[in-house]
Order: sequence, then C-alpha cells, then structure tokens
Amino acid sequence: MPGFTTEPLVRLRFQLQDTASVPPALIEAAIDDAHAELLGRLGPACTEPPWPQALVLGETLLAGANVYRALAAKDAHDQKHVAVGGQRVEGGHRFGALTAVARTTRAAAWRLLAPFLRDHPPHAPAAVTDSVPVLGGSD
Repeated sequence: MPGFTTEPLVRLRFQLQDTASVPPALIEAAIDDAHAELLGRLGPACTEPPWPQALVLGETLLAGANVYRALAAKDAHDQKHVAVGGQRVEGGHRFGALTAVARTTRAAAWRLLAPFLRDHPPHAPAAVTDSVPVLGGSD
C-alpha cells in the first residue's frame, strides 16, 4: 500500500525547502518508515481511498518527526568539540532542539491518528523501575 503523504506535503508542512541539507531520499525514507509504523497500528476502517485528511496529516507529521530525528542524529555525529585556551566550546543546542521538535511532533501525530488506530495505545506508557545503587552502598 502506498504512503498516505508525499514529499511535497512533508516539505510544505515543515518548510524544508533546502534540498541539499534535506535531500529527497531522506524524506522518502522518513515517509516509508512512518507509513510502515502506521500500517502496523491502523484499524480496518482505513483500507480504501479516499484517505481522511487527518490520516494524511498524521502520517505527514510522523514523517516530519522522522526527518527531524535523522537531522538530529547527523548533527550529533558531525558535531566538533573545540578547545580554546583550555576552555571547551560546545557545538550549540541544535541536537536538543531538533530532538525536542521530533518528540513533540510525534506526540501530536499519534494524538491526531488516534481515531484511526486499533484500540491499543501506539506506545507503552513510561514505566518506573526500582532504584539500583550505582556507586555501591545501599539505598
């Protein structure tokens, strides 16, 4: 089944006009990943076109979040640490900002897609684990 969204929709929604830093192959891969993830959770009511606009927008948001995660990973990989006079100069907050945008966009996408999903949540809620002493000793 082809994806619900397209590269032009993702570029328009996220204002990604720079094809040098965000090549078409990156967006197509993000769309494919979003579509595969969504198909695994999609309810039986959405099997035939025309697709509801909310479904298209939800997949567009998921794909955009995947693009931002990929850009964050690239930024983290390419980041250079510089030391000047014994002082370390950090590369900035780009990784954190891209990751935060990806996280909030992904959450918005799943909220928008909720009516089209089967009745289980797309992600498990956070779980709390028992504390474990790190440096020896006891709690």
